[in-house]
Amino acid sequence: MNAPLSRSDIATLFHLSPSERYTHFLTEAAQRGRVWTLCGQGGFVAFCDEEGHDCFPFWPAPELAEASADEDWSDCRAEPLELGVFMERWLTGMARDDRQVSVFPAPDGTGIVVDPLMLLQDLEDELRQPD
Repeated sequence: MNAPLSRSDIATLFHLSPSERYTHFLTEAAQRGRVWTLCGQGGFVAFCDEEGHDCFPFWPAPELAEASADEDWSDCRAEPLELGVFMERWLTGMARDDRQVSVFPAPDGTGIVVDPLMLLQDLEDELRQPD
């Protein structure tokens, strides 16, 4: 079990560039064996990207997801997803439904939006890395 992130750790991680946060997400997801999203009374959170695709955000730690639960998502809580379920069901289902993934978005809205099958491939590659 990983120790909870401090406020300082959270701030440092959110100040990384979107590409650095993407890499951090891959590493942490593989090490922890899970990812987090936000869930509220209306279900899992999503937003529309610039092309009008539904995007679902995911974070590598619950504290990072909760730090993003403000304004429209103020009633939400961090919801864990086992990595195998995320990869096999969520990402393949999102690809089938023409949805996108927002990987480790910051509260200021910056982040990387990717095709779910691209993220799936990157996670598979990360899991194949030697420890």
